Amino acid sequence: MLRNRSIWLFFGILALIIISSLFMIRLTSPPPPLKPRLNVTEGSSGKYYTIRDQKGRIILQTGFPVNVGDIFINEQDLAFKVCSLRNWEGVAAPTRMPAAESAWHVPAALFNVPGKAVPPQASRIHVVMYHTHSDESYPKTDGTSSIPGNGTIFEVGSSMADSLRNSGISVTHSDNSHGPHDANAYYRSRRTLFKLLKERPDAAFDVHRDSAPSEAYLTLINGLPTARSMIVLGRQNPHMSTNLAFAKRIKAQADDIYPGLLRGIFIGRGNYNQDLYPSALLFEIGTDQAPRENAERGARNLADVVAQVLKKR
Repeated sequence: MLRNRSIWLFFGILALIIISSLFMIRLTSPPPPLKPRLNVTEGSSGKYYTIRDQKGRIILQTGFPVNVGDIFINEQDLAFKVCSLRNWEGVAAPTRMPAAESAWHVPAALFNVPGKAVPPQASRIHVVMYHTHSDESYPKTDGTSSIPGNGTIFEVGSSMADSLRNSGISVTHSDNSHGPHDANAYYRSRRTLFKLLKERPDAAFDVHRDSAPSEAYLTLINGLPTARSMIVLGRQNPHMSTNLAFAKRIKAQADDIYPGLLRGIFIGRGNYNQDLYPSALLFEIGTDQAPRENAERGARNLADVVAQVLKKR
């Protein structure tokens, strides 16, 4: 009888160890991405989509993947849904503004990062940044649109990070490479973001460079040519309304202090890892058809906007 009890005790302890190990793996590994796949491959440098309204007026030009059902909220806060697409040309019709819910009041348990509440930083503001497409560069300045593993998009990200720090915000700017630039890049950057989120930031930004005509991304701020930015959200993120609320706050602030800096908010097919956090956003800063200096100025202006929004949390 004693021997049988010892055997059962042994297997009970073994089962407990296995269950505990599996639980710890769950906490320290990024959750699997939602299906269908996170993203599709973006257009090559120099290629871009042109989306017109039903009267033939251009409302969006971008190299970011566009699909039927995607929504663009333009500079005037009017929403358009893509209703047809053929190759690189599409038509969009007016649609209702998607619902938005405040990100600051959503429990972290609804997302995939262990924690009690967001934002967790009670005494300081903290931002994390990374680059899914770490090869992206600005050929007008750099001579090429792609530098594998060390694109000058990091320089643009550094301009934004430095400006945030100058505003009193702490920043972790990841230098991880996620190449090659393909449909699996978001799977690779998912692990980077998951690790960064352990810092419990107030916001997480994935910074990119678009491909579109230079005029689509050009504005003047304080008399200087400056790259505009576009916020990108994923409509396959089940919690997109919270990310959208954050994006709309940033756009409203930008419209107030730097009119024209933000082109709008694009809501595309995918989730772009934003299912991991309610204040995760993707920024397209500038285009391959304009100098990097424009993008760096735009990144600094965008940082001013973000700093003011986060300080009002």
